[in-house]
Amino acid sequence: MLNELLKRKLAHLFALLDVDDDGTIDRMDYTASADRLVTAFGYAPGSPESALVRERYNRLWEAVTLPMDTDGDERVDVEEYSSGMDRFVTASEEGYRAHIAPVADAFYDLMDGDGDGRITRTEYVRMAASAFRLSEDAGSAAFDKLDLNGNGWLDRDELHAANEQFFRSPEEDARGNWIFGPVAA
Repeated sequence: MLNELLKRKLAHLFALLDVDDDGTIDRMDYTASADRLVTAFGYAPGSPESALVRERYNRLWEAVTLPMDTDGDERVDVEEYSSGMDRFVTASEEGYRAHIAPVADAFYDLMDGDGDGRITRTEYVRMAASAFRLSEDAGSAAFDKLDLNGNGWLDRDELHAANEQFFRSPEEDARGNWIFGPVAA
């Protein structure tokens, strides 16, 4: 059962994923998010990087989001999304690892364009703006919350920990709650 904080966080993420702002998420929303992300990092449509991100989004759509669709219209509203995320992701550690981590890894690979294992503020803000439509200020504030050791960059482990916290932590002040920008109270 989702507490109020988890409901708010999932509603926040739902709004970011609803690219066309029609109150539902469908396959097109995921495809548009994937395309915006790869374009923001300078990859062409059809590139191997683009294909990988699209494949991971498609897998997430097929394995997690589409099964949330309780009325069979191939669209998921916020209630279907919240209850579905509870079943597929928030209820167990394995749910995150199986369904969210592969998409997150594709994001991290794109953000870390130079392959040094470090996601800089600029790279993170670019991802947040392109994939999740966050303002530069919101993306920068999120980066500050996520940079736990204050070294000026994020590594894959920090980002996975933050992502998992977002989906699973019932704590209001968990830093991972900022992975997709500020969640309204």
